[in-house]
Amino acid sequence: MPRHVLVPIDGSDHAIAGLEYCVASFPDAALTALYVVDPAHDNEATAGSDTTSRDRAEQRGDQILERAARRAADRGREIETIRKTGTPHTEILSVATGDVDHIVLGSHGESPITSPFLGHVSEAVVRRAPVSTTIVPEPTAAVRDRDLPGDVLIPIDGSAQADAALAYALEAFPDGSHTVFHALSLPFDRPRSAVEGTYLEAIAADREERAAELFESATTIADERGLTIETETADGAPAQAILEYATENGCDQIVMGSHGRSLKARLLGSVAERVARRSSLTVTLVQGDPTAT
Repeated sequence: MPRHVLVPIDGSDHAIAGLEYCVASFPDAALTALYVVDPAHDNEATAGSDTTSRDRAEQRGDQILERAARRAADRGREIETIRKTGTPHTEILSVATGDVDHIVLGSHGESPITSPFLGHVSEAVVRRAPVSTTIVPEPTAAVRDRDLPGDVLIPIDGSAQADAALAYALEAFPDGSHTVFHALSLPFDRPRSAVEGTYLEAIAADREERAAELFESATTIADERGLTIETETADGAPAQAILEYATENGCDQIVMGSHGRSLKARLLGSVAERVARRSSLTVTLVQGDPTAT
């Protein structure tokens, strides 16, 4: 369960949706809203005015932070506000190196982007964050309409990060419904009946057996917390299978490890990155023990 959540905001609807997600999801956590003034923008005074664009950006940042504080107060929450100047993703990561243990940010800020793909600031933060991160691609209205935590999809692959994600989902959202999911990544795209009696049938059986072992381990993790889980598999490649299952089954959010078994260092794995980039639902990427095997 996060204890101190950092919420970068820039006035965009997705950033405000991130704040709404925090308020709804982490009732006991300390919240900090951060606005970053980017000095790379033009800071020259406009004609006939002594006020520079830098001054206006700082004033705007203060106003956005004040609105965030009021929004939190309207929901019975206090929130610390910080305004910094610098490169946005660098300043966000700098603040996150303190006692922050979770970051929640909109998938992109104020830009013409309307698809769920990550903006450059969000992508830089997700790739480098020293703590678990939640990406909110949904508009504020959609987050408000969700009965969070709702149906939580937890992809697993046997990695320490996947186990950490499952533990996170169970502990942070004990009132949610939890579906543990494993993509079999079968090396064929045809009906199972078409491979009966071939070496591909043996591969499928082996991967199904592996999935059963993973689900048994996941059930033990849930049992230790007095909770129950559902388990599901799909034949396809991991990222695509995760996104399709979440969309087709009405999941409310995805919680997964920041990388899988193929990576040992604290790097964003390809599957996690693809899901975070393409998901139309909120995605949380959980850091596990990078030294675990």
